[in-house]
Amino acid sequence: MTQTHSRATLAAATRTTLLVPVDVDAAADPASMLTALHERVERQFALYDDADGGPAEQHRAVTAIAAALATHVALEDELLYPAVRAHTGRHDREIERQLEQDHLLDLLMVELSGMIPSDPRYDAKVRVLMQAFRQHARDAETLLIPELRRQLDPAERELLGRRLLERIGQLERRPRPGW
Repeated sequence: MTQTHSRATLAAATRTTLLVPVDVDAAADPASMLTALHERVERQFALYDDADGGPAEQHRAVTAIAAALATHVALEDELLYPAVRAHTGRHDREIERQLEQDHLLDLLMVELSGMIPSDPRYDAKVRVLMQAFRQHARDAETLLIPELRRQLDPAERELLGRRLLERIGQLERRPRPGW
């Protein structure tokens, strides 16, 4: 990838873009939205991996990761986990573990926000963040997706999906301090 192409790709991908899909009715499925949130974070990780233009490009990529993770964590913590918990108590321990993984992701992002890409530990911390997120995503998809589909009836899933879309709109329009 040329440096010019890489910068153009990164600039296009890090612009504020909403996760709200064009066909809102078709996307109101919370399980599909959770998968889309995970894929979105993975796309931001790919931008970091492709950031061969130096520290400024790496910083922009981490800023995009932070934005995607902030939305992801808020949606899980505020809406998805409570929805599962409201229908079944049998996963409380797993939900608590997922909440702690979200907290770990937040802590890693706070630490990264206080670092510069030339810091010798910067890349290592980003890689740990990627690893922690990937484990979290696998765990969330193993727990949440089947439970959302099994425990919520179609009307409840649609309502939760619409609440997720509304919250995404709120979060994506909010400036993120420090980034």
